[in-house]
Formats: sequence, structure tokens, C-alpha cells
Amino acid sequence: MEPVPVADLIGTGSKRAPDLVPVAFVSSHARHGGSERYLALLLEHLDPACISTVVCLEDGPLVDELRSAALPVEVIPTGRRRRDVLAASRRLRRTLRAADSAVVHANGIKAASASLLATAGTRVPVLWLKHDVSRDGWQARLIGRRCARIVGVSAFSTAVFRGRARRKVEVLYTQIPRPTVDWIQARRAVLDLFAPDKPKTVVSIVGRLDPFKGHADLFSVAPAVLAAAPGTKFLIVGGEDPSHPGTGAAIRQAAVERGIEQVVRFTGYRADAVTLICGSDLLLIAGGANDRSRGIESFPLVGLEALAVGTPVVAYAHGGLPEQLGDCGVLVPPGDRDALAEALIDLASDPTARERLARCGQERFQTRFELSTLTRDLSDRYRFLLPR
Repeated sequence: MEPVPVADLIGTGSKRAPDLVPVAFVSSHARHGGSERYLALLLEHLDPACISTVVCLEDGPLVDELRSAALPVEVIPTGRRRRDVLAASRRLRRTLRAADSAVVHANGIKAASASLLATAGTRVPVLWLKHDVSRDGWQARLIGRRCARIVGVSAFSTAVFRGRARRKVEVLYTQIPRPTVDWIQARRAVLDLFAPDKPKTVVSIVGRLDPFKGHADLFSVAPAVLAAAPGTKFLIVGGEDPSHPGTGAAIRQAAVERGIEQVVRFTGYRADAVTLICGSDLLLIAGGANDRSRGIESFPLVGLEALAVGTPVVAYAHGGLPEQLGDCGVLVPPGDRDALAEALIDLASDPTARERLARCGQERFQTRFELSTLTRDLSDRYRFLLPR
């Protein structure tokens, strides 16, 4: 059964007042991740009167960013154990009461879990914005049954829900503003990273340095790509992941062991990552090809940014990537490194194919994913959830 559009639930005869709803936004994380960037974008474009409070269940860069925007932010440090979440929910309950929040927007599964505990016995509904498939299975289904509404960033992210739960599930694809990037300057920024060498083709991976983001897949196929497409260089954009200490060093060592360290550049975290995506010839998204599908992408922001700026994407055909890229990217079977190498070689050697994909991607972004209705759509959901 397909998710029911909220418009069908509200009905054209809905008499709800269009007043702004005071919403508390609770975030599982506060790092440089896609879900945090999504939340920051949403808060930037919502009417400030709609934001009663913002709670982060850990400290991090997102907290500083939101505070610099003069938003009411509180940090409630929350561990992974059940008792940690329970203790945090007590503090969260007091915060929600003090802020007089009418609806809770939970950004992530830990946020949804803590928010449900905090609102137990009240009439405050919880909307779970589901970004990924972590803890999918009985935990996600249990939390989903208690949420008033579940909004997924892709159909893939909501596939775990069954039966009656599907009635309150829907998909709102992520929307972002069109990046303002000058291609000439972006290309220069990328070439400067490889100076004095001048790459013929630059393949980039953008994302935190964790074991499941596809760096091993890229380094595995890099020798074959270099043999067939000389002049190719590889750009690794992303900072260390606190959840996987030491992974950055291991990835750098893997480049040495493959004998490709001279054609690889590591930039660390870059706030201007979209500029480097624009200045690259190809973006690779190759996470999640492991036994537990860890690192699989539901709807990555870097993929949207690549579509927007016209950088062709090569990716594994799983998660939400087929929904995101459609025919405007090159998708290969998950974990098939031979197919991955072939796709990179073909595009590195064919500027015409890259131009075709670039045009296709920009048109797809403009018609489907450019920021236009997201805040209005979510505001409608908040109003619908108010007790009648």
C-alpha cells in the first residue's frame, strides 16, 4: 500500500486556521551531516514565529550555526543507551513545556524516540522526519506506530513501515536552493588542489571519512581507471567522523598501499564542498555496499548539489539514489567494482556523455528538487497534526 498524501487526509473542506504552529525541532545529531544540513536549511526558511525551540541531543557545529542565526537552541547530551534516552526525555519534556510547543518535529530516530517519551501522556504530536535506515526493523516500526506522522526523504527510507502504519507515512523529497557557484572559479579551486599537476579528469567523493562511504571502493578501482584514463585525479572531501576515530588515517594509508597517493588529494571538511563538486568532472557515491548496508544513502544532499551544478554522478543503484538520479546519473549494481570502474572510465573518456548527463541533471533538479514548496508543505503537516 502506498503512503496516503496528507492532502487526502485533510480534505479540501478543512477548516483549520492558517495560523503558524509553534513547533519544537529536536535533532539527533549536531555534526556536519546531511540530516543536520537539511534541518538548518529548513529552519532558515521557516517563519521564525513557527520555531518555539530547537533541541540538539549532542553538541556540535550545528549548535553554533543555529545560535549564530539567533535561534533558541538547547543542548541535551544523549547517549545511545536506553537509560540515556530516558534521562534526556525528562529534560526534553520540561523544555517543550517551557516553550509551549504544539508539535514536535523529530529529526532522526533518536530524536523521535526521545520526543515520544517526552510527550507521553500529552496531546503534543510528534512528526518524525526520517532521513536514513539506521535501526530499521522492529525499532523503527515500534517508534513509527507511536508517531503521529512519518515523513521520509525518499520512498526507500519509509519501506520498513507496513500495514496501518503506512496510512501516516508519506514522502517529501528534499529540496534545496540552487547553489550560486561560478564554474570557472570552481574549476580553478579544484585544479589548485592538484598544482602543479593539471588533471585531465577529477573524480570526487564528498562525505565524512567513515568506513562505509565508498572510499575503499574508489581506491580499489583507481588503478584500472588510471590505466585506461591517464590524467585522472581523485579528490576526497570530508572531515573525520567522531563515530569512527582513526578512519581518516586508515583511508589515507589505503591510498598509499594502492600506490595512488600522488593522484589523491584530501581536503578535510570544507564548507564550500558544493564549489568543489561543481569544479569536479564526476561525483562518486558508492557507500553502503557491505553485508549490513551501512552507509547506504537514502537521499544524499551531495547528489542534489551535483545535479544542480551539472556534475555527473556515478553511484551504486541502491537506497534512494535511483529515485534521486533517475536517468541523469550512471547507476551500477551495488558492490560491483568492475562495473564501477567501467562507468568511471567511460565517462572520464567521453566529455559528450558528461555534458548530456549535466544537462539532464540540471533540468531534473529544477523541476523536482529546487526549493519551492518544502516549508509550506511541512507547515501544512504541522497544522494538520494539531488536536482538533
